[in-house]
Amino acid sequence: MKKSTSILLLILLSSSFVFSQKKEPSEFSVYAYKPTPQDRLVFEVNHTGWLGTPKGIKVKPTSRGFNFQLFFDYPLGKSRFSFAWGLGYSSHNIHGPIDLAYKTDSITGTKLFTGLEERKESYRVNRIAFKMVELPIEIRIRSRTNYQFKCMIGFKAGYVVQTFRTLFDKNGKVRTYDIFGFNPFRYGPTIRMGWEQIHITAFYSLSEAFEKNKGEKGIIPFSIGLAYTPRLGIGRK
Repeated sequence: MKKSTSILLLILLSSSFVFSQKKEPSEFSVYAYKPTPQDRLVFEVNHTGWLGTPKGIKVKPTSRGFNFQLFFDYPLGKSRFSFAWGLGYSSHNIHGPIDLAYKTDSITGTKLFTGLEERKESYRVNRIAFKMVELPIEIRIRSRTNYQFKCMIGFKAGYVVQTFRTLFDKNGKVRTYDIFGFNPFRYGPTIRMGWEQIHITAFYSLSEAFEKNKGEKGIIPFSIGLAYTPRLGIGRK
């Protein structure tokens, strides 16, 4: 009787051990997938431009800017999606034969309106610059493959903290700050997509560059460029 009981206990323990040994799932199995925060730092180098400029006003293709963004990334369960928000700093620079034409009060000399005119005189550097702090948000999609494809669709709103124009011509170099009539608010949709840490990025402003009745109407800022997101030792293993 004791022998039979011992054999029965041995069989039960053996069965329990066998069933407890689960097959290790694949790295990209839906059961093993454990999303971790990624793409927290973003560095962008962009071509920057204006749409809707008056006839004769041309922005040079060499106009360029840069963005730096710090994100807080929140994976949504075990899905391919995550939500991210963050802080950013952006530089939007316009190069080309463009003059800022100010209309002033005939008595006080106070600036009333900033127009754009084609510059006829030669120059070495002619740059109009806008520096902004921004609040971006994104919905992010990542593939479950060895080399991740990523798509980030978002929106950002910013405040222009500095504007200036740099002109370097035959008379020397002059930098003038606080362009009159500029719109201090900048906002619009963004998109960034690519593989692993290198992405194509784009932004289209829903706000105009100048305020209504204070500057040239219909000027829409945009940018398109490349982004790099370092791993920083975190994210998918």
